[in-house]
Amino acid sequence: MHKLQLINISKSFGSQTVLKNLSLEIFPNELFIILGSSGGGKTTLLLGIIGLQPFDSGRVIIDGVDVTNLSPGERNIGYVPQNYALFPNYTVFENIAFGLRLRNTPKDIIQTKVRQIIDNFSLHGLEYHFPSQLSGGQMQRVALARALIIEPSLLLLDEPVSALDIETRQKIKAELKEVQKKLHVTMVYITHDQQETLEMADRFGILNEGKIEQYGSPDEVFYKPESLFVARFLNTENILEGKVIHKFGNKVTIQINDIILKMFTPLELPEGKRVTVCIRPGAIHLSTHPAHPGKNVFTGTIESIHPIGRDLEVKVLVTPQETLKTRISRTAVKKLKLTHGMPVNLSIDEAYVHLIPVP
Repeated sequence: MHKLQLINISKSFGSQTVLKNLSLEIFPNELFIILGSSGGGKTTLLLGIIGLQPFDSGRVIIDGVDVTNLSPGERNIGYVPQNYALFPNYTVFENIAFGLRLRNTPKDIIQTKVRQIIDNFSLHGLEYHFPSQLSGGQMQRVALARALIIEPSLLLLDEPVSALDIETRQKIKAELKEVQKKLHVTMVYITHDQQETLEMADRFGILNEGKIEQYGSPDEVFYKPESLFVARFLNTENILEGKVIHKFGNKVTIQINDIILKMFTPLELPEGKRVTVCIRPGAIHLSTHPAHPGKNVFTGTIESIHPIGRDLEVKVLVTPQETLKTRISRTAVKKLKLTHGMPVNLSIDEAYVHLIPVP
């Protein structure tokens, strides 16, 4: 059984269509991330699932039950908004206990449950503090504890770590994953951060023009984009246009200007078919040794070397028309003594090359 099913969801504000016939299935106990640009409808989608901002059409099914026409209180959903929405005049204890009190839970059970979740979220000693006395990370923990204490069927999180500093963000993300696995809670988490998505998601979907453009595991979507939009959105470093010039079974030969690339593909691509070739940096290996003739081995000249986070991006001019980018460690650059204008050899690992047929 699916934990959450969205069937043909649509939502408009005046003449602006935000969600358009969107369908999605989320499994129990997974952390599913909805990735999209700011203003792309992610929060609208969450508010509709909760019932705070009903969809114009479509169905919302949780645990096999159609909740489309139920109120937010009847859906048993936990929600952590981007600004946490803690009650400023309530203590940490009172904020966390709020949902239980709404459900008329006996006082002794409230005491036991709140104490237990305070320990789980490392909030011991802060029970009688007010939100104004807490750090950003502590407020985030209180918001999560308040959402989880009601034992929701589903937990929705709206960019939960975007307002935190880098160190706290990493810590909270690790805690979220730990809590999710420990409590077996299904989480739907929205963000515009690609790195965050790849680090955390069991599966994720990319929201584009009101629909989920593609969804799957991080490896499936990152290495096998199904559209040019997805490839560009996930910053595929090498996106080239080519044509199938030879095919034998699952083996194809692709011509990209003066580059000839040979690889296996499960796609049915007739000779003459134009394709978009997506090559991740991990597919490209540099060497300063003499090139050995072989499949997908080329020579080129280093065009530039730039820092990208902890690594360095190296651009190699392979033909007058084509430059390929790869990313390698600073140690490797130093070991190979790579410099601007230096001739190098490169090989492309076909396992990290993906083809998208051009319509």
